Amino acid sequence: MFLLNFLIINYMSVQILLLVGALSIGLLSFGQVTNQGKPLSWKALTEKENIPVYQLPPIDIEQLKAEDEINDKLPKPWRFGYKHTVSYGLEDGQWSTLPNGDRIWRIEFYSPNALSLNFIFDEFWMPKEGKVYLYSENHKELLGAYTETQNPKSGVLATWLVNADRVIVEYFEPADVQGQGKLHLGNITHGYRNAKTFKQQKALNSSGDCNVDVDCPIGTDWQAYKDLNKKAVGILLSGGSGFCSGALVNNTSNDGTPYFLTANHCYSDPTQWAFRFEWISPTPDCATSAPSQAGPTNKTISGATLRAKNPNSDFCLVEINSPIPSAWDLTWAGWDHSDTPPSYVVGIHHPSGDVMKVSRDDTGPIQAVNNGAQTWTITTAGGGWEIGVTEPGSSGSPLFDNNGRVIGQLYGGGAACSGTTDNGQLDFYGRFGVSWDGASSATRLKDWLDPNNINTPTLDAYPPLQSYALDASILVDIPEVLCPQTTIQPSIVLTNRGTTNLTSATVSWSSNGGANTTINWTGNLAQNQSETIALGTLSDPSGVYNITATVANPNNGTDENTANNSNSSSYTIDSYATATINLSLLTDDYASETSWEFRTQSGTVLYSNPSTAYSNATQYNESFSVTAGNCYEFEIFDGASDGICCNYGQGAYSLSTDNGTDIKQGGNFGASEITKITIASSSSISQNSLENIKVYPQPVNDILHVEGNGNSRYKYVLLNTLSQVVASGKFTQKGVINTSFLPQGLYLLHIENQENNKSIIKKIIVQ
Repeated sequence: MFLLNFLIINYMSVQILLLVGALSIGLLSFGQVTNQGKPLSWKALTEKENIPVYQLPPIDIEQLKAEDEINDKLPKPWRFGYKHTVSYGLEDGQWSTLPNGDRIWRIEFYSPNALSLNFIFDEFWMPKEGKVYLYSENHKELLGAYTETQNPKSGVLATWLVNADRVIVEYFEPADVQGQGKLHLGNITHGYRNAKTFKQQKALNSSGDCNVDVDCPIGTDWQAYKDLNKKAVGILLSGGSGFCSGALVNNTSNDGTPYFLTANHCYSDPTQWAFRFEWISPTPDCATSAPSQAGPTNKTISGATLRAKNPNSDFCLVEINSPIPSAWDLTWAGWDHSDTPPSYVVGIHHPSGDVMKVSRDDTGPIQAVNNGAQTWTITTAGGGWEIGVTEPGSSGSPLFDNNGRVIGQLYGGGAACSGTTDNGQLDFYGRFGVSWDGASSATRLKDWLDPNNINTPTLDAYPPLQSYALDASILVDIPEVLCPQTTIQPSIVLTNRGTTNLTSATVSWSSNGGANTTINWTGNLAQNQSETIALGTLSDPSGVYNITATVANPNNGTDENTANNSNSSSYTIDSYATATINLSLLTDDYASETSWEFRTQSGTVLYSNPSTAYSNATQYNESFSVTAGNCYEFEIFDGASDGICCNYGQGAYSLSTDNGTDIKQGGNFGASEITKITIASSSSISQNSLENIKVYPQPVNDILHVEGNGNSRYKYVLLNTLSQVVASGKFTQKGVINTSFLPQGLYLLHIENQENNKSIIKKIIVQ
């Protein structure tokens, strides 16, 4: 019996945050764009005004989990939430009238322990200048504005997810259109699982660790196609409570008609669908046990119309109801309906609701019938996928051939992770060539994707992948760092994308914004040929490092395509010279939900929380003895899956060494959070570490103080999670760093003593 891996992603992970509340973008003329401005009430009305709060009925989480164990093996969307049927309209909320006659309507919904809430309006119509926003009680999560540009013909509008269990819906109505707006809620979905909690539930089987983020290297022969086609792939929210993947596909008019291809088994009423594009991690994780960071995106759009579907090849084609904003810079993938077996294939998808991933099979698929569907089969002849895998939540995702064209969409299969490698099982994709023809326009693709009846078997992407005479590209390739490893051997892959042979180029690289190393490369690379340049063995003190590389001056000329002239990749060295690990824990207002374990890398629990329940809002301190050269894990749990900060008290925890060096600071997580710790061997202790240096306060609001020793001269670089330098400078003995202009979040402070070149990295939390 095979396990079906149907694409449907998580709702938007609990830590994989759906929307970065601080992000805002400019006004666009069409398409539903999130974080477009902020609700007027945040300034015009006080927080003390009473907003009616409606609590949703409790859900039977154990019953849902039991159902999911069965449903995850069936051809249906990967369910992340329970959809409540409700009936709330403008008569149920609170109206506030402003001095100029404009009005604001607000209503709040509370669903205890929800990881997210999303909404379906069964009646939605906005008058001119009317705006609807959805946001969390603490204003950190924001969706909107939904305006007249999103008025659906059906009157039905589905929103994306707000990562909170309390959400306020707000409608702004100008005085001159008073009474014209229409709003009525028919469904609210309580999100109870996501990519992170799904992975934790499957942790005993190491589910997910072999997945490869889409920006990881998968071969220079497909790199350009990947960079193009990742802009076509999207997450589909189906039925208000489940996820699938799919992709925008081109048509022979090359006009950007928003056709979206997914799986037939993902089908539900498309008027209630919502889409999200280019959700990509800014710090790629390439088949390791480390979690990917969430990448922000404001590219969400709502509503679609069915064009064709057919279970024979498990395809579904819809047309998104709103034009795609040109500013989004998306791609409409090309296709090949010749049904010719390709030499190799690549899949791009969102497994278990995670950020975008990529898979590659080097042996090529075969044609076969699976459960009555005409499919391409990723066979076990070559060991299954050579790179990556698929999982529940990947259904409907596109399968690309070696020319970068879609030849199918994911139907199912038994492929899964076994640790950081593939289990070698089959996967099945409905064949695009079979989907092309059918009994009518409602059961085939050709009427929609070939409106001009050109009868071409292949079509390239729109906008097309361009070729240039001089086009050198660069990639940073970093192997996985395994505990207790404290060195890394990265390399740079130089590729000739141009039509002219590449004979020389200037390659530069640096680590964490430090000094550049320049390599004057010479050789002879034909188009799409590559050469790997080893950077040697790097040994660093503990911290997160980012290597950035650039290429310029191909053949002593000007590169005609600068989009691929720079690349960066990160790695982590977690090695600490210490005999003890110290835990500082401040509980939240529900301390009985908090527990933790300190264990060996093999899973033997060495320490755990006391058997007596913790008290609320109380400080606790623990110490764990460790041995040089060994590896450990600390995992903190929350029984309600909402962390210990920041909705129900201001709990926090930190891990540090015996000399006060920070290892981890946190509190804002979901069901649990794992920190892996390597203890340095005696031979490597203090080789590259900086003398004790104080950084305070933590977290910081506006001014960060840094204190060194004596009269030493220091320089520092402050990096965000995108490895972008947000502040830098120098100081002697004491320094201050202004963080008041920075968005909330995690930052890395790299400090170097200029007299002995020793350095250290401190994790900084800006709140």
